[in-house]
Amino acid sequence: MSTMRPTTETYDAIIVGGRPAGASLAMRLGREGMRVLIIDRANFPSAPPVSVPFLMNSSMRLLDELEVPESEYAHDAPHLRHFFVEYKDYFRAHYTVSEVGGRDYIYTVDRERLDGCLWNHLSRFDSVTRLEGAHVLSLERDTSGRVSGVKLRLEDGEEQVVEGRCVVGADGRYSLVARQAGARVTEQRTDVDTSALYAYWSGFAPYDADPTGIQIHSAGDGFCMIIMPTTQGRAGVVFQGRSDRFKVSGDAQAYYLESLRRYPAIWRRLAQATQVSSIRGIKRMGNLYRQAGGPGWALVGDAFHQKDSIDAQGIYDALLEGKLLAAALVDWKRGAISWEQAIERYEREALSATRAMFHATLDRVKREIYTELPSWAARSLLRWTMTDSEYMRRFSLLLARRLDPEGWASPGVLLGAVARGLTSDLRRLVSSPRG
Repeated sequence: MSTMRPTTETYDAIIVGGRPAGASLAMRLGREGMRVLIIDRANFPSAPPVSVPFLMNSSMRLLDELEVPESEYAHDAPHLRHFFVEYKDYFRAHYTVSEVGGRDYIYTVDRERLDGCLWNHLSRFDSVTRLEGAHVLSLERDTSGRVSGVKLRLEDGEEQVVEGRCVVGADGRYSLVARQAGARVTEQRTDVDTSALYAYWSGFAPYDADPTGIQIHSAGDGFCMIIMPTTQGRAGVVFQGRSDRFKVSGDAQAYYLESLRRYPAIWRRLAQATQVSSIRGIKRMGNLYRQAGGPGWALVGDAFHQKDSIDAQGIYDALLEGKLLAAALVDWKRGAISWEQAIERYEREALSATRAMFHATLDRVKREIYTELPSWAARSLLRWTMTDSEYMRRFSLLLARRLDPEGWASPGVLLGAVARGLTSDLRRLVSSPRG
């Protein structure tokens, strides 16, 4: 049991949530000498309730800025340089990871280790106080209605009110801070909701002799699966699909196994494997933005902005939003801008950095999960597009956040891919020997 307690001082910032969004924000504020209390209900190391744990090289570049060594959070995780996108048994496309900051690989990271690593690095900053195993019960307000602190229940059951000049919710999709602050949903899409279940497996068969290839299998029926190698010779296996077709009634474990068995491209790799973790999952992933802040409070990470996990951008978004919010809060603390100006700037910059990717991701969900193509279209138009070298190059750059999401797959790009695919097929047809 942790014995650390908050002091009676008024903190510059109280951060609720100690995972990537909250921890990275606390590091950046601590580096500037701001007095920070960061609170999490977990005791680290511990895994988050839900995570599809791809760590993109764009995210690692942001961790480099925080001086968090790659060797600490990923020392035994394999470098993942290749991913294979399949559509039924019609075709597959071999993509390579685009380089970012000298890295041409990504990870399926152990989130328990990553989150624990970030939490431990907070000890580098004398002005940051860590409090784990504590539950935030409510927000406190001053006589004007401005948020002025939090009420806590500590591990020993004692309750305590802690004062802060601002409170930041980094407490995830179901943020208590957002609820108690009355944060409005400012944008939302509910037409492409997906749900997912995942677990870790060992003893799985390699993908075409490539033990580190990521397999992404689209079944063309509203479901897709991902097998992603990770630490200790394991792989994360995700089953994801349209929420309106995700029919879990009682036994989620049985539903997960029955679903995987339906797809030979996946099950042949798992038939002799062993599931080594319990399943986790999420029902109806949110796709939304909330207002970024209000009088005395702000939101970051999933508390502020949520989107489908299909493009594995969650950790990157959390780290980036933490960076943008930290810069605004530092200027506010120095008196360069007002609180209202800080929140307005943060929201404007965060939307500019993430909104195009938000829509590109959800358009991809609609195209690849919600749209069921006739066989002829999948074998021709879809194959021509997804196996086109220019389309694949641009898609890899998109995932690495090296290409503007707006227009990355413009009509010109798509028409060019179709034209090249059709031409290639015609050439093969003409050159093939005739009976």
